[in-house]
Amino acid sequence: MTDTETKLLEFQGRLEAHFRELRSSRSSDQPIFALEHCLDEREVNELFHAVREHVLASSPSVKHSLPWIVYSSELGYGFSGYEYWQTFEEVTPGWPGNEYRYWLRGRYQDFAADYGGAEPSGAWAEHFSIICWPITHAILPKDLQLHLARILWESRNSFSEETLESPQTLGELIHSRSWNASSHFRYFAKNKRLVGQVAAPLLFEGRSGTDKFIRPETLERIGKDMTAERKAREWLKAAQGEVRRRVSVKGVISSRKDPTARDIDSPQKARKEIEKLGIEPRLLLRPEDRENRQWTVRLEIPDLSHLPNRFPDILELLAESRCVVEGAGRRPIARGMFLHGPHSVRLEKWPSAQEVLLKFERENRKFNYLLQTECLLRPTFKRLFRIASDGLAYEMRNPRVRPGQSYVLLSTEGPVKTKDDACASTKILCAGVHGAILRLPDAISSDLENFLQELGIGLSGKIEVWPSGLSPVAWDGEGRAEWSPSETPCLAIRADHTVDSLTILMEGSAKQALKLAQGNMGEPVFVEFDGLPAGRHIARIFSSSASSGGKPELLGEVVMHVRPQRLEPKGPLFARTDPLSPTLEDIWEGKADVSIFGPRGRRVKSCVSMFERSKGKIVMAKQLPVLELPVSADRWRSHFEKFFRQTSEAQKNYDTARFCELEFSAEELGTFRLRCEEHLRPIKWRIAQREQKYFLRLLDDSGDDGTPEVGRAEFATPLLESALDSKDEYEVPDSGGIYIARTRIKRFETAVIVPPRQQSGLQSLGYKPHIKEQSRSEETLLEAVKTVKLWARARPAGNPLAALYRRGVVRALTHHVFRLLCGKNWATKEETFASNNDAESLKSLSKEVEKNSKTGSVLLKEVKDLAQCTCGERVSRLARLVVNIKDSERLAEFSLVLASDPGSLKLREGETLNEVLKRIFNETTLTKAARFLVLATDHQLCKQGGTTPGELYAGWRWK
Repeated sequence: MTDTETKLLEFQGRLEAHFRELRSSRSSDQPIFALEHCLDEREVNELFHAVREHVLASSPSVKHSLPWIVYSSELGYGFSGYEYWQTFEEVTPGWPGNEYRYWLRGRYQDFAADYGGAEPSGAWAEHFSIICWPITHAILPKDLQLHLARILWESRNSFSEETLESPQTLGELIHSRSWNASSHFRYFAKNKRLVGQVAAPLLFEGRSGTDKFIRPETLERIGKDMTAERKAREWLKAAQGEVRRRVSVKGVISSRKDPTARDIDSPQKARKEIEKLGIEPRLLLRPEDRENRQWTVRLEIPDLSHLPNRFPDILELLAESRCVVEGAGRRPIARGMFLHGPHSVRLEKWPSAQEVLLKFERENRKFNYLLQTECLLRPTFKRLFRIASDGLAYEMRNPRVRPGQSYVLLSTEGPVKTKDDACASTKILCAGVHGAILRLPDAISSDLENFLQELGIGLSGKIEVWPSGLSPVAWDGEGRAEWSPSETPCLAIRADHTVDSLTILMEGSAKQALKLAQGNMGEPVFVEFDGLPAGRHIARIFSSSASSGGKPELLGEVVMHVRPQRLEPKGPLFARTDPLSPTLEDIWEGKADVSIFGPRGRRVKSCVSMFERSKGKIVMAKQLPVLELPVSADRWRSHFEKFFRQTSEAQKNYDTARFCELEFSAEELGTFRLRCEEHLRPIKWRIAQREQKYFLRLLDDSGDDGTPEVGRAEFATPLLESALDSKDEYEVPDSGGIYIARTRIKRFETAVIVPPRQQSGLQSLGYKPHIKEQSRSEETLLEAVKTVKLWARARPAGNPLAALYRRGVVRALTHHVFRLLCGKNWATKEETFASNNDAESLKSLSKEVEKNSKTGSVLLKEVKDLAQCTCGERVSRLARLVVNIKDSERLAEFSLVLASDPGSLKLREGETLNEVLKRIFNETTLTKAARFLVLATDHQLCKQGGTTPGELYAGWRWK
């Protein structure tokens, strides 16, 4: 027996005894983690040396299973979220190869059976079935620590005994805030119980029996590493302080089973709880002229980012689903917009009281109940708005007015009755509603008071309430205010008559009512409300006096909204992105919208940095020319394309980058940073360049049994895929092409496009993509659509020729798809139009549509207007033209996406690609009209400037 093997057996014995003791001291429902080993830093280094020495001479053995588990989990602790096996093999010379990955997974499964070790679950375990074990047993890899610290900071004002009652509820809270974290952290957070077990000891700083979750020495190590970075240290310290302040530490975190899901299906039990969430939209009016003769109606939807704290199931819906607001036209709200703060839209048509105001693409039973309960206009025929000092008119909960103030009264029953100068008609630029403006004198005559009563309006003058101390985020002057959770609301209350006492009752509060002794008439009383959680709170104010016989009299109420704390406050300089957390690929290919806001005309600097994969070190940083605020998404996309993406340095570094960071700064206005990480995939291609040649390496972290299938197709023949033998590295021929890899069981798929060595377009090679004409059938159509989706979603190399070639192939394949859908005559005329690109051949295409209906001539007449519309508005127009088709709205959308950007095809819940294609296969009117609309708008917009980065056809960017 060698010295190395003896050393490994010694480690095996020590670790066996340690984990047995740890298991006996911990409850059966709390798992053991491999990182909770008993070794210090010196001993870990000795174990690493022994493992590496042994594997150089012999294969891994079950006799040393625990040293291997500790070794791999320690590597997992330093895991950056990418390329675990590549790093593992680089630091473990002599590792036997891929087949021993399954051997290592088997040792972790034995550890779970013998010692109650943690077992991975959720999407992370499904997609990464081997590396999920060492990463899970690393507890909190360094790559995730900053994300967790930030989310704990963001969530600190939501901490309560309820949210900290178990690891499950704490994990649900963290998961609900993970929508703007990296894809690796989002995978991690889906295992809610596990993330709660990790976070609880960190928040309670090792107190309150948290050693039942993680060994104190291990927790101390994680905490030390987490706080090594200043920002993470500040975030964690603030979160811990909030726990100490808000929560009684003793016995809060329990080790009991997860609490049962709280049901919201019973209106009797849920109504008050839903009201407290504060999701009811608010109406406000904006004047369109100085004389207040015309007003637009706007609907303000509040920040909904706190809802996933209570209902984790709706997180993905809010983050990934577009939304249409009833009455605001068909223009959709971008994905995730309601997670970024309040958002207002202009109403073109007054919604009825029965119509749900927000309609999301995806459906969720619980969220639908919330929307049907709270996201409606209150059922009333008249609404009163007070004109505030900022010129806007804010809706009042109670129709009561004060002398000397101005108001707008809206009616859905018909024109409002007028009276002299006190009440005059005003125009409301919203169909279905009428308005009048009230300008009240300082003294209200009995005649005017009677007139107001006829309108259903009363006089208010018994009590005055206003915010005191630090100004709230918003105050409408009539009892509605907003604060952030870090602030302590303070109200001043003053009655205009003598009262013996004032009583303040917080609706839904378990505390006793607050009774105040009132001083002299007209003197204010100040009240602070400490520790209000996010949501809506109603303070009702009662008085008692001798004149009322000592009976309480309701004087009024104040609605206090406490909005969630934002990590990046919306200050003078801020940015919005769609999607919320764009990937490196989204930014590079122009698929993400980045809009920058701030004072108009101010100059903003921008810097783009690229970071390498292995250690996250910066490899390049480029300062771009300054821009003037505001910066639209299209303007930023063109700026990024011209001054960064087209540079050779950026193209070279993109292929090896792990993430990029965008930084926008405008001196005293502040700085905004956006980190965009590479999309985390179970299998992925890595590109390298040596001596002007491309080399590819396939990295497989899926844990799927067997070797992935690998194929390649040429640009000239994109439908013909050739199988390739498995290799450690593939040398790409001069002709380039697409390389595809698929796992055999779970069918994960990834593709990369490498350009040819020729430095010019497709035509210079003497050919264009050749696609053999196929017989028209549902089977050939399905295969063609799968192929065009594959090419459209493949990642192009950093060289811009890769994206250029992909675009040419995808356009050719899309033409082939519509040849199968629309027939040979259509394909011939489309080819003529592609060659001539003139109005006459476009008109000929419209006549081809005309054979089936009048849709072609209608679209041809409207093409200039439709070119300026959004994709959603075009869907609605096409659906109205083909009303004879069942589910015309859905099929119109699918056909237009297929015709304009097949890479954006998404199926709705319960759909399959085969089923939807069958539904449109014989709907030639719809498919011809959809393809014509895409080609016609592209033709129209190209005359004005052409496509922008990320577009296959001009004007067809599906958000």
